[in-house]
Amino acid sequence: MTDDWDFYFAQVDDRPASIYVDLGAVREVPLEHLPFMAYVRLHMRTPRDDGLSSQEEFDRLIEIEDQLTARLLNEGCVYLGRYTGNGLRDFFFYVGDETLWNERVAAVLEAFPEYEYESGTQEDPEWSTYFDFLFPPAEDQQRISNRRLCAVLESNGDTLETPREIDHWFYLPDEARGEALIAEAATLGFTLRDRGWTEDEEAYRVQLWREDIPQPGTIDELTLALLALALSFDGDYDGWETVLVTDEPTTLH
Repeated sequence: MTDDWDFYFAQVDDRPASIYVDLGAVREVPLEHLPFMAYVRLHMRTPRDDGLSSQEEFDRLIEIEDQLTARLLNEGCVYLGRYTGNGLRDFFFYVGDETLWNERVAAVLEAFPEYEYESGTQEDPEWSTYFDFLFPPAEDQQRISNRRLCAVLESNGDTLETPREIDHWFYLPDEARGEALIAEAATLGFTLRDRGWTEDEEAYRVQLWREDIPQPGTIDELTLALLALALSFDGDYDGWETVLVTDEPTTLH
């Protein structure tokens, strides 16, 4: 559907899993003319001991995915993501007509006779499989955002080793909760940069900063704590921005 795809790790049925999902689709779905969730479940041949996919099987699995999407997608079928775990790789689609789904899948996978698979459909007009299973929860959305921004910094020559001011944005339902968040954040060493109502006066905006190092892992721990802080005041944490530390500092967000 969109070009905004990414992955995250999760625990599904108490086992490690990797989910690759069309994040951008959340702004466009559900689509009324595609009320059926359709899936293909592939049994991996050489999974890792933890149930995830192995490097040995990587190319073949990508080839299968490419063939499925190339031959199944049309105006009546969209691809939303895949789950990998417990020795399985599940591909998830939404379709308008479920009647020939199994036959269409079989026609594709006959080229891969070494693989066992199942396929099927389920009525899902609310797209609950996408929203409740594939789409990442808030914490994983933040990890994805952190990973992307750190990658941008690194690609522009930042070693992610130098402390610098990092700004954080919050949106609260009213001024009282905004001020309470500011006070709580101050105990954690954050300084107020700006505050006030948004232009439409629907949320109270708070901008805080603290000197930190935007390293993967470290920035996750920091931002997840701020996300929890925002939620404790019924607000939203809207991410961070900082300067690119090279010979010519540049603000990135």
